Amino acid sequence: MPSSLEAANVGKAVAARVGTNIREVRTKLGMTQAQLAAPEFSISYISAIERGKIRPSLKALSILARRLDVPLTFLLEGSPAGAAEARAVGYSPADAGPDQKVDVDLLQASVLVQQGAYEEAKELLTPIQAERITTDQVYRLYLLRGQIHLGANEYQEAVVDLRSAVTQAEGLNDSESIERARNLLGKAYFLLYNYTLAMENHLRCNTAIENSQINDPVFALDVYSNLANDYFRQGDLEKAVTFYHRALDMFDGLNRDSKSFAQKYMEISQNYKAVGKLTMARDYALRSLALYEMRDEQRLVGLTHQRLGKTLEKQDDLDEAEKEYRRAIAIEHELNDAISASTCHTSLAELLLKRGKAEEAEKEAQEALTFARASGDAQAHGQALIALAQLRHQAKDYAAADELFTEALNLLDSSHAHEITAGAYFRYANLLEERGEVQRSLNAIKKAYEHQRQGKRGDIE
Repeated sequence: MPSSLEAANVGKAVAARVGTNIREVRTKLGMTQAQLAAPEFSISYISAIERGKIRPSLKALSILARRLDVPLTFLLEGSPAGAAEARAVGYSPADAGPDQKVDVDLLQASVLVQQGAYEEAKELLTPIQAERITTDQVYRLYLLRGQIHLGANEYQEAVVDLRSAVTQAEGLNDSESIERARNLLGKAYFLLYNYTLAMENHLRCNTAIENSQINDPVFALDVYSNLANDYFRQGDLEKAVTFYHRALDMFDGLNRDSKSFAQKYMEISQNYKAVGKLTMARDYALRSLALYEMRDEQRLVGLTHQRLGKTLEKQDDLDEAEKEYRRAIAIEHELNDAISASTCHTSLAELLLKRGKAEEAEKEAQEALTFARASGDAQAHGQALIALAQLRHQAKDYAAADELFTEALNLLDSSHAHEITAGAYFRYANLLEERGEVQRSLNAIKKAYEHQRQGKRGDIE
């Protein structure tokens, strides 16, 4: 045990380093002491911490770390000796060795996330304190929190946790962990309509794949699909098609049956074990053991066919687009995934309507509506109704069309899918203008711009 004088000297050194780290992060963020302080602390308290005059409690440090969007361990450990010094003066040991119970809780939460049981996973992680676990466990904690937020449609919260996961992985100097967190961070930005930052993150993941830093075909499948979506939203349809095909080629190379995926997962697990990445090896061995019929990967492939169809449709290659939609429908039916099936049927219905095949379009739109109702998903339900509303409009049954549009737009308004909702209002506005109903058309355009603004407010830097 250190003497009281030694402890006091080390305590001053740690307090000074913590103060320096807090001031450095705060100034980089362009944040004032008042902004960092409110509402829990006074400005003078923050000033005293930054000058190394007082040593904050762990609770206070946790609050400040969250506000500064950095791991607590970053504030504590300004040098490799930081953890040892912090232990000497009573701070929680950030790297004193893994707590086996925490490892089990993180693993169980990971399985729950794969099963879509986000609330249960969240409850399991809530008691875990980032400042009391190892650096590797902190990374996994932030990564899981980010995945839970994504599953719960809490995209801004997901960005905060996933940025922390990237930072933590950078501290571990583990490029693979960095890119896995970055891929999810890109997804979160995409869902916030910030396609520039989404693409920036996914391109860095793609570079890691091209440089053979990550040799995981399942990860590559996800990155290619994400990049294709990014390019589609940016309007670069050629590159979108390239990456959609790259994703599908990757999947075909793996084969679609559960057995081949189980073997691939075990092979990946063995490769990780051979290079000493035991956490990754264990995770992939568990995936091999409990495969759940590869629903997530096959669902992704179905949606990739659907998105490729959308891209081809925008390029006016309607024959190929229809083929892609039908392939997507076949996969989602096989999985009995109601939301994805509804999305694919809606896309096909709208394409058939564009091609003048009203009877076939009606059939597909009704199928989409059936799946949407079964799913209970407001966005899928609203989109299916929009397809039906357009059919009624084309048949000049305007009363029925208006009724369907109203129901659909109410559902989409509640879904927080601002870009999709804005597109639906613009579509309705155009049809109203065709009928000569100028005032109603203007009202719909106003609502469309409202949703566009709300979507842009989600673009966080």
